[in-house]
Amino acid sequence: MRLGLLTLLISFLSITTGLGNPLAPLVQGRVLDAAGSPIASARVELRESGRLITADRSDGDGQFQLQTDEAWSSGWLIRVERLGYAPEEIGVPEDLGPLDINMITAPLPLPGFEIFRDREICTREPQPEAREIWSVAAERHRAGLDTVGVASYLRVQTDTLASVTDVGVGSGEAIPGQRASAPLLRLTWDRRVDREGYAFPVRRTDRAGSYDSWGYPPLEADFAAHFGSATFGERHDFLIEAEGSDGWVVHFCATDQSDPYLDGVLEIGPDTLIRRAEWSFHTPEPLEQAGGWVRFPPREAPDASAPLLPSESVTWTALPDGRVVRRAQWYEGWSIVAGDSVPFLPQRTGQN
Repeated sequence: MRLGLLTLLISFLSITTGLGNPLAPLVQGRVLDAAGSPIASARVELRESGRLITADRSDGDGQFQLQTDEAWSSGWLIRVERLGYAPEEIGVPEDLGPLDINMITAPLPLPGFEIFRDREICTREPQPEAREIWSVAAERHRAGLDTVGVASYLRVQTDTLASVTDVGVGSGEAIPGQRASAPLLRLTWDRRVDREGYAFPVRRTDRAGSYDSWGYPPLEADFAAHFGSATFGERHDFLIEAEGSDGWVVHFCATDQSDPYLDGVLEIGPDTLIRRAEWSFHTPEPLEQAGGWVRFPPREAPDASAPLLPSESVTWTALPDGRVVRRAQWYEGWSIVAGDSVPFLPQRTGQN
C-alpha cells in the first residue's frame, strides 16, 4: 500500500447494546493533508469485492462516518478519493485503532483537448445500439429533478495555466461556498440550449481591457442532469467506442453544427448509470477551446434514486493570450426538496 501525503485517521467501533445485541458497525475518522489540516469533500467509501456498501463525504473538518447494518467482513475495504489526489484503499481489520494512511497529490488534467482533437469518431455513422444504451441510462436517471430544488456545499479552486497542455497540480486555494438552483432556472437553461446552442456571446474584462468571449451552460454543476434529458438526446447521435464488463464508453456527436455545439464522451457502468461525462464546446471565433468533465457518485443501494448531480468537476477556458483558466469543484452532497424553491443550507463559518 503506497504511503504518501494525505493522512486518513480512522477508527473502527463495534458497538453493543446493554442486552448484548450488536448495533451497526461504524467506521469514522478524518481526512487530513500532510500538514495535518483537514481535507473537505473527500469521498470515503466502504466496499467489499467491488460492491459499494456505504459512502460519506468528509466535512469541513475532514470528518466522516460510515455506518452499515452488515456484519464486519475480512473483505472490507475503505477507498478514499478526492480530486487532486491519487485514490487510496485500505483494509478494515475487525479490531482497528487509529491508523494513518497517506495519499500523494496528483495533477488536475485537461484530458478533453486530447480526446476531441485526436479522434474523428464523430465522422462515422451513428449506432442505434449506442443510442439505446444512452436511452436506458437516461431513463434510469430521470428522478424527478424537473420539479425539485437542489443545493450543495462545495469547494472551488481556480488557477491559470500556461497553455492547454499544462496538467500541473492545482495551486489555487479551495474556497468554500454553496451551489443551488430551482427547477425553473434549469428549465430556462434547457430552453436556451434548445434555442441558441451550447454557448452565447458575452463581453469580459481583465487588466488588458475588454474582449469578446462566450458564456456556457453549467454542465459541471446543477445542469449536469442535461446529459440525460430529452433535449440532449435530440441534439446528439451516439457511437460506442468501447464496451466490456465495466460498462461502455459512448461518444455523443452533435446532429446540428449551425449553433455552438458539444462533442464528448459518456462513461456508463454495467448498471447502466452514467459515471462520468466529458465534453468540448465548439463555437465560432473567438475559439476558447472550452470544455470540462464531471464525475457522478455511484448509487449506494440497488433501489436508490440516481439523479445526475455531480460529486466533482473540472472546466477550462482559454484566454486571449493563450493561457487557460481551470476551475475545479467538489460537492459535499446534494440536498433535494420538492417544489419551486431551493433547499436552505445554513451559512458555515468562514463562508461569505
